[in-house]
Amino acid sequence: MKKILLFLVALFVTLGLAACNSSTVGEFPTFNENDAVELSATEMVALFENIDYTSVDSESVRISVVGNLHTISEEVDGTYSSYNEVKLDIDAVLFALVSEQVEESRLFAEATIDFYTKDEEIGSYWGDYSDEMSLVGDAGIYFYDQYLYMNVDMEAVEDEVEESAVFKQKLNQQVTQEMWDEAFGMADPDAIDEFVPIPQEYLDMLENGEFDEIMDAIPNLKVYKDGNTYSIVFSINKQGIMDSMLDVAVAVMAEADPDMSLADITEMVNDAKTELNRVVDELTFDFVISITENRVTKLAVSVVFLSEEENIDIDMTLIIDIDADLPKFPSDLDEYEAVDEPGEGVFE
Repeated sequence: MKKILLFLVALFVTLGLAACNSSTVGEFPTFNENDAVELSATEMVALFENIDYTSVDSESVRISVVGNLHTISEEVDGTYSSYNEVKLDIDAVLFALVSEQVEESRLFAEATIDFYTKDEEIGSYWGDYSDEMSLVGDAGIYFYDQYLYMNVDMEAVEDEVEESAVFKQKLNQQVTQEMWDEAFGMADPDAIDEFVPIPQEYLDMLENGEFDEIMDAIPNLKVYKDGNTYSIVFSINKQGIMDSMLDVAVAVMAEADPDMSLADITEMVNDAKTELNRVVDELTFDFVISITENRVTKLAVSVVFLSEEENIDIDMTLIIDIDADLPKFPSDLDEYEAVDEPGEGVFE
């Protein structure tokens, strides 16, 4: 995964800016209950601590995002009012093959987007304000044979003014090995390991075996083992949260505030349940991470959240497949127009 991050850094620094080995690529994983196994908190942490992040000659990843979201935020206070709306439908896939040799590196990204936003204020100190914009269409970005290619077919409407961008372009600047090495050298792969340090208090809890009690109280946390692949699965929904809230709160407060009485915890939980029922109409969250021979091979997240009270509607799925096969690139790349800057001759 370090090389994936370095690849994106190298590409954008230098320029200034899908299929997988498994038939389940791009699919949210499912599991056989016969493959379920029991792991303690200590064994779980050991599983993650043993993950191998060492560099290999090349690494690849396929990332897909599919779904929609719609949010509305309104406020009225006397003569002042504000309205903000965001709506997005997206179907996107990104494939990156990373190598220390620039000639072997590839980027394949395509997306279909339908985006709308409206921002309005009336009666504010700075005067009335209104902005409405939509963006609809398809876009593709490819890094192939050391060149960046762009395929755009989008239409934008802002304040009732329509603009379209339809072009197939190739940047004149070829990324040389020297440029690639320099861009890679600007990134520090060791810093990635420091993004999420483990607090000492958690390490102490782990050594004392206290973390196991909290983990046991968390519902729907399961581990599956299929051959040499471990998959950690966390699934929860609104009813599951309601049913387990007291057990989780008791386990957590036993460590965070041992003097808090059961009656106080119960009162706190009942208040939380009331608020949850008021705000949330539907909620499901599924998270999967698969580890094969000490290497992460798949990450998947699915979120459904509906709140009529807060005007929020989200249904999104993110799937990351590690060690993917190179997809077929467009066959007409040699026909793309050579330009010095993206959108040259299209954008003013």
